[in-house]
Amino acid sequence: MTIPVCCFGEVLIDFLQDPQQPALFRRFAGGAPANVAVAVAKLGGSGHFVGMLGADMFGDFLQTELEHYGVDCSATARTSAAKTALAFVALNSEGDRSFSFYRPPAADLLYTTAHLPADFWRNRGILHLCSNSLTDQAIAETSFAMINEAKARGWIISVDANLRHNLWPTGSADLALVNQLLALADVVKLSDDELSYLAAAQSETDWLLELQHTASWIIVTAGSKAVKSYVASQQLSVAVTPVKVVDTTAAGDAFVGAWLFQLSQLLAQYELTAIAQNLSLQQQIITKAIHAGSLTCQHFGAFTALPTRFEWEAS
Repeated sequence: MTIPVCCFGEVLIDFLQDPQQPALFRRFAGGAPANVAVAVAKLGGSGHFVGMLGADMFGDFLQTELEHYGVDCSATARTSAAKTALAFVALNSEGDRSFSFYRPPAADLLYTTAHLPADFWRNRGILHLCSNSLTDQAIAETSFAMINEAKARGWIISVDANLRHNLWPTGSADLALVNQLLALADVVKLSDDELSYLAAAQSETDWLLELQHTASWIIVTAGSKAVKSYVASQQLSVAVTPVKVVDTTAAGDAFVGAWLFQLSQLLAQYELTAIAQNLSLQQQIITKAIHAGSLTCQHFGAFTALPTRFEWEAS
């Protein structure tokens, strides 16, 4: 038995640069929350996408792709008021990315709580968000309204900072707003550079200690370096096995999806704090999440690159 993992936020088209023909960009479905929903579904969990698609050819493609991979789209809405967002992704020789976004305006920014199905909150679940749903005032209000409702109903709140500074009107993420989001989360995933940015004038240690007052489990990734896990007063470091990297586009989302998939299974029987404070279980969960990310970055694209349950368990 698993509880649903409901991923709220952007879904878009990634036009991914072909390393062999730099002038050629190939179309892939993407968007961090959508990637996580697909990652959960491909591993055999109950992945849901919550968000808005444009009533256009790209929106049609994305909904078809989400449903193809088994994602529940009952809370996905469509609009003709704005187009589906686009992202052009350039890759360097190591497979690392740089983004050029065509957002705003975009359909995903128009979602409100009025678009949720009447029975959305009926069963307890995990609500997953990223900071990209804070870049516009209206979508930020929707994000916080959904979090408040979820917390009132006993849901687990998951946040991946996933900072994309060029999506913000000022060219850099709003520190206060992102930290406000993180302070409402039960589980938090950050990269090492995001940790450095969000800690700002504080030491990273002090900032993490402060966040631990509200978050039950914090994970900090650092590319090919060890993953750091923070639970209560304990810190755990888990090594990352080197692999040949082709494209890192959805590796972090694969990690988060595998993390949340495992939690969705365990939360049917145990409390989050009991899961997180079990050191051997914590290491096992992180190791399997790292494996999902490693498998993903050996392939191009996002949805297509995320591992199936068979691939995840067989290798």
